[in-house]
Amino acid sequence: MPSREQPTAFEESIRILRSNLDVALADIRQPSVVVTSANPNEGKTVISSNLAISLAAARQRVVLVDMDLRHPNLHRLLGAQNQFGVAEVLLGQRPLEDALQYIELPPQVAGREGPGLYFLGTGAQVSNPTELLDSGRTARLLQRLAEQADVVLLDTPPVLPVADTLVLGRMAAGAIIVTEARRTAITAVQKAKELLIRNQTRLLGVVVNKFQPRDADYGYGYGYGYGDRRPPSDDIIVEHEGGHIHSNGADSDPAVEGTDHPL
Repeated sequence: MPSREQPTAFEESIRILRSNLDVALADIRQPSVVVTSANPNEGKTVISSNLAISLAAARQRVVLVDMDLRHPNLHRLLGAQNQFGVAEVLLGQRPLEDALQYIELPPQVAGREGPGLYFLGTGAQVSNPTELLDSGRTARLLQRLAEQADVVLLDTPPVLPVADTLVLGRMAAGAIIVTEARRTAITAVQKAKELLIRNQTRLLGVVVNKFQPRDADYGYGYGYGYGDRRPPSDDIIVEHEGGHIHSNGADSDPAVEGTDHPL
C-alpha cells in the first residue's frame, strides 16, 4: 500500500483534478457537480469515486450520489449497500437520513481529521428514470444534500444514449465529461458538450483516461508529466476551463471501507 508521503501517479492525477475543481467552484456555495461521459464504459464511475475520496481527504464534507438509475455501479466500488437510495427517497418510501451511508476513507488517506465522505446509492430500479429525475423532488433532494455538504458529486448516465444527465445538469453547478483516449471519438465528446451547454449546463472540464503522448492528436494535447512511474497506457489528461494539465494515472478501482460518522 503506498504511503501518504509517496502518492501513486493516479492519486496525483486525481489531486490535480480536485484542485482544478476547487478553483472552478470557488464562487459557488454548496455546489453539485455532474460526472458523466459521452458513451458507456469510459471510466466516469472510477473518476467520480476517486475524486470524492480525494475531496474528503482534503477535509471536505462530500456526498457522492449514484444517479445512474439504469446501470448502478458505485456501490460495488465503494463496498456499500444499494438496497435503497435515490429511488426510494424520491418516491417517498424512505427518508434521506436512512438512505445515506458513511464511507470510511482508504488506509492511505485515513486518519486525517475531516467531515468525511457520504454515499447515496440508486436504490431499486425504476421503469421511468428520466421522468422520476425530471421533477421538483429531485431538485429538492439535491438542495437538501448541498445544504449538508461542501460538494455533491453526481455520477450520472452517459449523455448520448439517454436524457437523464441533461435533466440533472440543469440542477447542478456544472459537469465534468470523462472520456477514454483511442476509444471515445472526438465527435462524440463535442456532441455531448453541445447537448449539455444547450441544456443550460456549465462544462467544468474534460478528463481523458488512458492517455499516451501520441494521443496529443486526439484533440486535447497535454502540458507536463511526472515521469514514467506507470506505463504510458495509464495516463490521464485533465482539461478544465483555464487550460489543461497532463499527469500519469491508472484507471484502477479505489479501496474503500466503512465507519460510523453521521452526516
